[in-house]
Amino acid sequence: MQQAQHEKKLKPQKRRAVPSRLLFVLITAVLAVYLGGQALSAFSSAPETTPAVRVTVNDSFTATGWFFRDELPVDGSTSESVKHIVYSGERVQKDAALAMVYTDEEALSMSRELEPLENRIAQLGTAMQAVADSSDAAKLDQMIALGLQQMADQVKEGKGSALASAADSLRTLSLRRGAGDAEPSEIESERSRLISERDSLQQQLAGRSIQLTAPSSGYFSEVVDGYETVLTLDALDTLTLDRFHSLTADDSRQGAASGTLGKIIRGFSWYLAAEVPVEQADRLTIGQALRVNFTQASMESPVTVYSVIKERNSETALIVLEGTEFNGEMVSLRQQPVEIILASYTGLRVPKAAIRMVDDKDGGQTTGVYILSGSIQKEKIINKLFETDDYYVVEQSATNFNMLVEQDQIVVRGKNLQNNMVVKT
Repeated sequence: MQQAQHEKKLKPQKRRAVPSRLLFVLITAVLAVYLGGQALSAFSSAPETTPAVRVTVNDSFTATGWFFRDELPVDGSTSESVKHIVYSGERVQKDAALAMVYTDEEALSMSRELEPLENRIAQLGTAMQAVADSSDAAKLDQMIALGLQQMADQVKEGKGSALASAADSLRTLSLRRGAGDAEPSEIESERSRLISERDSLQQQLAGRSIQLTAPSSGYFSEVVDGYETVLTLDALDTLTLDRFHSLTADDSRQGAASGTLGKIIRGFSWYLAAEVPVEQADRLTIGQALRVNFTQASMESPVTVYSVIKERNSETALIVLEGTEFNGEMVSLRQQPVEIILASYTGLRVPKAAIRMVDDKDGGQTTGVYILSGSIQKEKIINKLFETDDYYVVEQSATNFNMLVEQDQIVVRGKNLQNNMVVKT
């Protein structure tokens, strides 16, 4: 009986222990959640930033352009026995020599020996003059050193034609410098031998070549594509969308004749026609100055709007741009992907997510951003220059400390943004 009473006394004590454990677990869980929330809050209070970087952005659109030019094919052989005197991109006068056509490969080979002979004879003539001239050796040494420096600069800049000229001048200076130690009789003997060799080659070549000359003045191009008589300046006067499609179709080209050496591009202007969406054509006016970036050729050229051709109920329009710059690569182009640049904007890149309303100096509100300077938030005003899908290009100021400057840390996301507020970072 006492055993039973003792068990009854123990049972209530066992039931009271269970709630104590549950309460401890519950308190621990609540504390963990609270501490985790505090840590998360402290972490999330650190603002997300991005640096203000300097960018240049084009207000532009892309198209496929076709060159219309005043082009005159040059008749002549394109066989392996032709030696060009001028190359694509060079401007020539009427009747200027373009190439020499030789009767056979042997004649062509002999002609290639003549040029180095002529150069060597001229250099030896300079050396003969230097022997008779008591020029200061130190002065010549300075000129040679300067010539070497100029050649090094031209190599860095990729100026091929200037480099060849500088090399010839340097060879001449070197001959003059070394002529002081040479015997005049030896120089004269070598020069006479080379003259005899040159004269012999010229005699053997007599009657074995024909000179091809330019039928008109202009820019020479070795590339003939068959559109020379199709995409003409006269065709611009009657151009429509349908006519443009017809002219640029593959079956409209005449094909380059086998006896065509190249072509002469006459005049000082070229024209680029392109089909573009109407909304882009509406942004252009005749005479407007633009730039064209030939994306595949990696070059730009200034142009003006020559004409804008629109048709009723058409979603596209035809624009024609006029340019005057020529170079060796451009004269050989016909169809090219282009970027038509209306304007370029240089400034600081600001993500759209960072834009806020901030206080201006007059006590009102204006568009701006918050930056993080160390651990302090600061307001900066911005002047928008250009808008893209994701960001603005804004003005960069070197004098106004209230405006954004390069490498400012722009706050993209953050809580409780306030001017001169210290934040956890």
